[in-house]
Amino acid sequence: MLMNEIRYAARGMRRSPLFAAAVILTTALTIGANTAVFSVVNTVLIRPMPFGDPNRLVQVAEKNDKLGLSQFGSSVLNFLSWREKSHSFKELAALGYGTYTISGDGGESEQLSGNKISPALTRVLGVAPVAGRGFTDDEEKPGSASVVLISEGLWKRRFGRDQAAVGRSIMLNGAPTTIVGVVPASLTLISGSDIFTPLTIDPAKEIRLNHVVTVFGRLKLGVSMQQAQAEMDGVSAQMDRDYPEIADWGVHLFTLFDTFVPPQLNTALLVLLAAVGCVLLIACANIANLLLARAAARQKEMAVRRAMGASRTRLLRQLLVESVMLALIGGAAGIAAAVGAVRIINRILPPNLLPVPEVTVDKNVLLFGFLLTIVTGLLFGLAPAWRTTTVDMNEVLKQGGRESGGTVRARLRNTLAAVEIALATVLLIGAGLLIQSLSNLQRVQLGFQSRGLITFQLSPPAAKYPQADKAPLLYRSLLDSLRSLPGVRGAAVSSGIPFGAGNYNISPVASSGESQLPPDASVPINWRIASPGYFSAMKIPLLRGRDFTDADGVPGHPVMIVSQATARKFWGDGDPIGRMIHRVADPKTSFTIVGVVGDVRSNTLDTESPTLYYPTGFRVAGLMDVVARTDGSPDALVPSIRQKVHELDADLALANVRTMDDWVANSAAQPRLNAMLLATFAAVALLIAAIGIYGILAYSVNQRKREIGLRMALGAQPGNVLRLIVGEGMRVAAAGVAAGLIGGLALGRAFSSLVYGVPVRDPLTFFLVALVLVCVALAACAIPAQRAARVDPMVALRYE
Repeated sequence: MLMNEIRYAARGMRRSPLFAAAVILTTALTIGANTAVFSVVNTVLIRPMPFGDPNRLVQVAEKNDKLGLSQFGSSVLNFLSWREKSHSFKELAALGYGTYTISGDGGESEQLSGNKISPALTRVLGVAPVAGRGFTDDEEKPGSASVVLISEGLWKRRFGRDQAAVGRSIMLNGAPTTIVGVVPASLTLISGSDIFTPLTIDPAKEIRLNHVVTVFGRLKLGVSMQQAQAEMDGVSAQMDRDYPEIADWGVHLFTLFDTFVPPQLNTALLVLLAAVGCVLLIACANIANLLLARAAARQKEMAVRRAMGASRTRLLRQLLVESVMLALIGGAAGIAAAVGAVRIINRILPPNLLPVPEVTVDKNVLLFGFLLTIVTGLLFGLAPAWRTTTVDMNEVLKQGGRESGGTVRARLRNTLAAVEIALATVLLIGAGLLIQSLSNLQRVQLGFQSRGLITFQLSPPAAKYPQADKAPLLYRSLLDSLRSLPGVRGAAVSSGIPFGAGNYNISPVASSGESQLPPDASVPINWRIASPGYFSAMKIPLLRGRDFTDADGVPGHPVMIVSQATARKFWGDGDPIGRMIHRVADPKTSFTIVGVVGDVRSNTLDTESPTLYYPTGFRVAGLMDVVARTDGSPDALVPSIRQKVHELDADLALANVRTMDDWVANSAAQPRLNAMLLATFAAVALLIAAIGIYGILAYSVNQRKREIGLRMALGAQPGNVLRLIVGEGMRVAAAGVAAGLIGGLALGRAFSSLVYGVPVRDPLTFFLVALVLVCVALAACAIPAQRAARVDPMVALRYE
């Protein structure tokens, strides 16, 4: 019986190829879009992270409620205390950060990001080396052998997955180091690193307020997050009593999911999934209207089948089989399109936008696509099938095939069209808010001029270039060399350029004298290291005082430059030049402020970052960003820059060679993607809704030719008929727009974290969306209305 119904449905599709093509194409587009978006949501939010029993993994972070810091790095000494005193964790492990230059293996020197890790980290995360071994606990002790773990990706790219790479000696930061193992790609998710060395700990050289590591723990079986948090609160209170310098610091536990998926990304993905779901509902409503129109033409067929003995259930099943078959064909095409879309997504997504290396299509995604296809077929087929099988058989046969129950059917079609418009209105409001937000972000004053800047990173091996003396001299020589290049208007180094991939550090800072803050109050401030000429190269305005010089940073005369926002935090409108501040972690060293520069947006486009700048004469970091400004194309400078670097030292490797415009554009990648996708979904929804209005009016005109002919025969003018049809369509549109505007008011909570510089209930956005929808609806009404106004009364009256 089922096979007969399938064959009958196939014959019906062959008889109405245009109708079948329209339904299949619409279904394919919506199923494909939903499946593609769900694949991203599944990869990031649903699929378990690739670690052993990830639900028991937590990050143990420090917090300071007085400073407003809820998730801060940890100090090595605090990590050791937690490891000794806590009992809720099976094991704790720490992870530090570093940069490494690898050479001595026959390939070119290459600079790579890396981590210093506790030997316990692989056990805590539940990952095992794919080749060789992990670190031993003895390798955490100072003076142990120089060993390294490499990532699976580096093993494949640089060593061709050669098993003999394990045990090989390479030069790492200029020192011979033995590769003891290869770790799986899952460990790279922690920080995107390719190199892992043991975190050697010498407690005598550590400072308890120096927050330089991230701590992870694995809860013991049967221990909940709440129990572990309660225990760590007690441990923290005891440590506050034992070590007064950390009295304001506590402990905050986070799940590993919360660590790697920021709330804004979580919200954005769920909003996009809801948006593409709305497009699917609009498409279902549109297809349902098509099926209702088609069902009207099949009323006599259904009535004859009922008269010949077919039950209502049998007819209902037949019609549902037809709709599900259409959905399955469209769904199969949509899922295939989604697989291709995911490949494109992986190619075009900016790096580090998602906390996973790539989006994948797994069995969960395929199952989702299949179930969504079945539900879609039932959803758009149920109402038309039910209406078709509940008409009065005798009435249909007596009317000779004319539509029965026309008023009820028209009301249902109008309701479905209004729902389409309401959902399209909500999507357009969301898209409008995100587009305005993106426009505001792109117009913000960065505090520096990005055009004309080329940037790269350099990490000289510490064994060859100690940071205390030779590294600053190397950078000074490099800058002199770069400034001699034709077209270069300035060059400088910094520990972290805005929006880049350098060292971004925050330290609690207090005034060493009078300030507008309460006594002993401290403020968390971003800090950077900058060379003389950095502010002029970046075109950051010097507002007061002077720039750094090569003489700054000599022992006994520490100086600092602060941003305008930093100066205002401490001294309001007072003159900060000559004032002194110090890091809470090092109260003995006070820095004299010699200059004030403009505020810079360093981390995100929507916030300015109060910043402190130390001179390179005082210290340099292991990894530094180099910037060079030119009047021409920044990319054209790259070959000359490489040559100058290699003239200084052939073993030095450049990393992250990019223009500053690229860094700025990458910082807006997520809001740009959000706005682009939601605008695309909204445009598709608007098009489908407009087609829906056009369809119901065109069908209405076709069904009402006799009525329209009678009206015109009795004296109605074409203008009267035009207003009648347009008015009918605009009433449907107005109801949908009104419902959509009310629905748009509910977007506030979901969109509050996604917009910048625009209220989530912006009256202008709501007005413009309503205006656009009214205009589109009016255009959709125009063609059927003009067709109705041209009806020939004599032709219409001869219809019967």
